[in-house]
Amino acid sequence: MKRIPKIKTQLFTSLFLSIFLYACSPKLYVDENKRYQAGTLTDAQVDSLHLFLKENQRLALKDTIIIKYDFNKDACWKDLSYQNAEFLNNVRWTFQKNILEKAEARPKVAIYQYREIGESFSQVKSKGLEIETDSGFLRKLLFKEATSCGTSAIILPNGKFLLVKSDPQFSALILNAKDIEKKLQENLVK
Repeated sequence: MKRIPKIKTQLFTSLFLSIFLYACSPKLYVDENKRYQAGTLTDAQVDSLHLFLKENQRLALKDTIIIKYDFNKDACWKDLSYQNAEFLNNVRWTFQKNILEKAEARPKVAIYQYREIGESFSQVKSKGLEIETDSGFLRKLLFKEATSCGTSAIILPNGKFLLVKSDPQFSALILNAKDIEKKLQENLVK
């Protein structure tokens, strides 16, 4: 039997570990054409989603739902972790203020923020924001793929949904009804 040299074994092990770590790390979407995913929830899934969101005491359920979802062990905001407390508070306040302004301008839209269960979140996303922790329901229903910088979902009353992957700035809030419909059509056809 031929023995594999030790250096080849070490190289193989290093390569395997690198591939494994890459496969397990959140994917970063930068290509606009791949960033969007569309689909349709069944009536039963929409009903389950409504029941789940009604448990959230901060917001009343509305026709259209927008959810920003952050994943555990995401390093998207890592560079800001080295900033002072005042700077971090300003970033949090600006982020939250943007959401409140968008919610006020869209009275038929409920805007939620959730994150995956876990302990490894950046200082920016871990305190000072109105972020709920998902029990796993939303992860299984809509946010199956962990992405770097989170994913946003826009769910229409008819069950159609649009996912915006790698969405650090919550750009899903910028899309108007016409943009959403266009993105849905483009991505349902893929």
